[in-house]
Amino acid sequence: MILGNKDKSDNQAETTQNNPQTNDQKTDKTAKKDDNSSKDDQATDDQATEEQSSEDDQSSEDDQATDEESNDSDSQAEVEKNPEPGVAERKVDPSWDSVGTSQDAPAATYKKGSTDWNEMLKAVGEGSGISPSNMTVWRLGNNGGVGKAVATVSPKGNSSTKYRVQIEWVDGEGWKPAVVDKLQ
Repeated sequence: MILGNKDKSDNQAETTQNNPQTNDQKTDKTAKKDDNSSKDDQATDDQATEEQSSEDDQSSEDDQATDEESNDSDSQAEVEKNPEPGVAERKVDPSWDSVGTSQDAPAATYKKGSTDWNEMLKAVGEGSGISPSNMTVWRLGNNGGVGKAVATVSPKGNSSTKYRVQIEWVDGEGWKPAVVDKLQ
């Protein structure tokens, strides 16, 4: 009798016979393991989806709160679309404030660089949203009285977006925007 000279196929056959687990049983266990792994993956995916959904809900709530805040601040403003030819939008906002003044009364000189000119541009900027330092002034002149002026302005480098801003003098407080037209 010769020991140890069995070929591989004999060893495999003997192992299969001596081992009570059959290949089918191994396949069943592997399938169960894969099924459990799949369930774990599904649970992880579900959890990730729930977390993403929760983040999306929070983001949506934050956006809604921001929109409501914006609406609150704009709720006083009256905006009219196409009120007249050449005007895309007209805005009147009672919450606009006077810009302050160092004058007792408006000088109404319309001289570039004067105190009155600079204060008028601040009021025009307040209404149009354009900083006086970034503003091209196309016109600034009288609008029917000493305490009324009108300006046509645009942002520097963007002459296609123009605003006509009517401003009024408030005694002791200075100029303030009254009506802002976004021109077409």
